[in-house]
Amino acid sequence: MNYQRFFEDAIDQLHAERRYRVFADLERIVGKFPRAIWRSNGRAQEITVWCSNDYLGMGQNPDVITAFQGVAGKMGSGAGGTRNISGTSNPLVELEHELADLHDKEAALVFTSGFVSNEASISTIAKLLPNCLIISDELNHASMIEGVRRSGAEKK
Repeated sequence: MNYQRFFEDAIDQLHAERRYRVFADLERIVGKFPRAIWRSNGRAQEITVWCSNDYLGMGQNPDVITAFQGVAGKMGSGAGGTRNISGTSNPLVELEHELADLHDKEAALVFTSGFVSNEASISTIAKLLPNCLIISDELNHASMIEGVRRSGAEKK
């Protein structure tokens, strides 16, 4: 088998089906939320990004930026690995304690994204509930559909 040709054909098929993903090259602009610079084909253009998940603009908040710079200067940047392998950064532990306290709960767990949160929560809870039946359809968010699928629970 010619593996090179096999994978080139697979990529060509994605292009033909218009499913080949090209990620947007964006540069956020401090102080101009939700504006950003979009770079494509050698051009740069200012755009408005309505899907940043930075709903409150906290990624642009001067206090948040200063705190981030302080922690990065002290601890470096980057996760350094998954928390189950290399441990959890203390600021994340403190955030989870604060969130639990804020909501009067025993503990809190921060996920990397809403997708991961939905998928993990639905699959875990549905696995634990005996005789769990999940009512779901194809119009649910992909994260919910994946959680249902991974749960192994009956679905209608």
